[in-house]
Amino acid sequence: MAIRVTDFPHFKNEEEEREFWKTHSVTEFLDDMEDVTDEIIVTRPKKRLLSFRIDDEVIERLQKLAQRKGIGYQTLMRVWVIERLEEEERRAG
Repeated sequence: MAIRVTDFPHFKNEEEEREFWKTHSVTEFLDDMEDVTDEIIVTRPKKRLLSFRIDDEVIERLQKLAQRKGIGYQTLMRVWVIERLEEEERRAG
C-alpha cells in the first residue's frame, strides 16, 4: 500500500528517516509532487592560465610523481600551490 504525501511522516532524527527510506521509495510520492521549473545555474570559479618556465628535469620528476599518484602533473602542481598558499596564510594569521 502506497503512503500518501499527506501521510508522510515527520522524523525525530536522521536514524528514523534512514529506517523509513530503507522500506520506502520516493516513487511512492511522485503523483503528489509538483514539477519544479526553476532554472538552476551551476558556475565554477573562474580560472586563469598561468605560464612560467621550469627546467625539463623538474617537469619529468613532477610527471613521474603525478603518475604514481594517478593525477596529471599540472593538477599536482595546482594542489601544491593551493596547499602552500593556505599554509602561508595560516602562518600570517
